[in-house]
Amino acid sequence: MIDTLLISSSAERAPRIAARLEASGMAFRLRTLHGTAKQLRVHAAAIRSADLLIVDDADLTPRDLSGVEEALSHTPHLHCMLVTPSPSTTLLMAAMRVGVRHVLSWPLDEAEFADALAHVSAKKHAGMRREGRVVSFTSCKGGSGTTLIAVNLAYALAAQRDKRVLLIDLNQQFADASLLVADKTPPATLADLCSQIDRLDAAFFEACVMHVHPNLDVLAGAGDPVKSGELRATHLERILTLVREQYDAVLIDVGQNINPLAIHSLDHSDSICMIVRQNVLYLHAGRRMLDIFRELGYAASKVKLIVNQYEKNARINLTTLEETFGAKIAHHLPRDEKQATEALNHGVPLVTAAKGGALAQGIVQLADLLWPPLPAGPRKSVFSRLLQGRPNAAPRLKTGH
Repeated sequence: MIDTLLISSSAERAPRIAARLEASGMAFRLRTLHGTAKQLRVHAAAIRSADLLIVDDADLTPRDLSGVEEALSHTPHLHCMLVTPSPSTTLLMAAMRVGVRHVLSWPLDEAEFADALAHVSAKKHAGMRREGRVVSFTSCKGGSGTTLIAVNLAYALAAQRDKRVLLIDLNQQFADASLLVADKTPPATLADLCSQIDRLDAAFFEACVMHVHPNLDVLAGAGDPVKSGELRATHLERILTLVREQYDAVLIDVGQNINPLAIHSLDHSDSICMIVRQNVLYLHAGRRMLDIFRELGYAASKVKLIVNQYEKNARINLTTLEETFGAKIAHHLPRDEKQATEALNHGVPLVTAAKGGALAQGIVQLADLLWPPLPAGPRKSVFSRLLQGRPNAAPRLKTGH
């Protein structure tokens, strides 16, 4: 049940927003008050008891958001949604800074409104979680498919395993992970977030990530080598400390660079997936990267070798790779260029576009390797369940007999 408070400046729009809520299928309790964003302080008591605050204000400006910022700072569990005609870029940025995750245009788009509600519901029911596992994806050469694997693994964990997942794009050259999952501009990048690191808290982080599924958020990469050069390991450490408490799984696309920022990511990872291919160029470079990992003190069990675009009859087979690397191959993903290219061109996850394909199934198997499913308890027969009580226990009569 989502306790929803709608504060609307229009007696005409308020019932139409309520109808959208009703059509969403979400379990909610709605209270409606008349007012504008400037008047939120008058309704402070009602706001404190809400899970979701919807502010519908046709004349909303960035200056009017001080009341929203105050409400969010005093009510940590509160989610806020702003509704206004044609929100400007300035308003969107101001809303992000105060911690607002959803700014919707009026009239409401049905799909966009439903998606925002699903996100609020997922956050509401996420509850307290154990510390999330961090897995970094790296490679010794470009073109290994690291980003494709990280993106699709993140989506598989979120959509099929019901885990709360964050994908961080740490690739300092291209930073295109967000393009593989959604055809929209991220609200902020890693560089934007780090430039205001002193403001970092759960609400500000929530406003910076791109929401692509109720269970999956993406922190887009800088996409600019100059801005990437300004990122600091201390920034990343603060971010990882925060997100471990918010997500079940944190996936980091490191790329192929081994620099202080990448090393900090690897240091704080529970597992490192090194992506290689059956190519002579990967033999020497892959062995050197594993040597670097050993010099950094990483246990052999922490590093998992993943072969991408595996071909059974390739001249460089799995045995050759293992002998050269001095380590076992943990998993291999089959070559499926057609389906991978189609998914890339459409900007959708492969595990959605070609769910039954060999590559998609291989990614699901990788998810099971890195996050093993909880073992199911032994099934008991109907007869054994009937006899589940204490042995030799005397039968008890029903009350009144």
